[in-house]
Amino acid sequence: MMPACIPDSDDMTLRRPSVAEGLAMEEALLESICHGESDLGLVVWSPCDRALVMPRRHERLAGFSEAREALEARGWPIQFRSTGGTPVPQSTAVINVALARRCRIGSSAAHLEWGYRRLGEPWCDWLRELGIEDSNLGEAPGAYCDGRFNVRIGERKLVGTAQRWRRVRGCRDMALLVHGAMQVGGRPEVLVEVVNAFQAAIGDPQRFSPASHVALGQLLPEARGEAALPELLERLAKAVKYVF
Repeated sequence: MMPACIPDSDDMTLRRPSVAEGLAMEEALLESICHGESDLGLVVWSPCDRALVMPRRHERLAGFSEAREALEARGWPIQFRSTGGTPVPQSTAVINVALARRCRIGSSAAHLEWGYRRLGEPWCDWLRELGIEDSNLGEAPGAYCDGRFNVRIGERKLVGTAQRWRRVRGCRDMALLVHGAMQVGGRPEVLVEVVNAFQAAIGDPQRFSPASHVALGQLLPEARGEAALPELLERLAKAVKYVF
């Protein structure tokens, strides 16, 4: 089964799986590229439950077991992902978009920045179409899982981004998956507080600031953003369709 939306398809439906199922959908999308079953794919999902998602290396931290129990008691179970960075909360307030494509070694797509820009720049254009003029790419100091290619509103993080690369079976081509997670509902302090609770539970002094984040629903009605989602997906699909 290939649980992904292909950009040439008419089906770009927002899926509502569990967090575990959503992560598995992205993994299946990347594997379909690795196995040569497709050259291009897209999946968009918003979880029906919630979890704090982090790299598996966090499992080796001192105090992790106690932290996991404390988070589960708060209704935030831990799930693992295959990319790096710091813990990221997933909930019904978040929409995830994952793009995958096959990249030839030596092509313009076989570079980290290519993938991030093909995700981030159309996202910024989409936000401007919605009337949010100060959208841009960059770091958001004080944000959890910060990076150079966040989609920001001013200097506040709206969309966090990540990448995964794997070898396509039987050749030198690479499979790229680039992911964006956008908070659309609720208020940032709710999600930031969950990440900070984990940091405290493992004895890490680093804390993150709600002021470094923004939710789309703080800028325009949530229903409007979701209604405009197909336009975002069309932009993203077009951005990765052709490689030079």
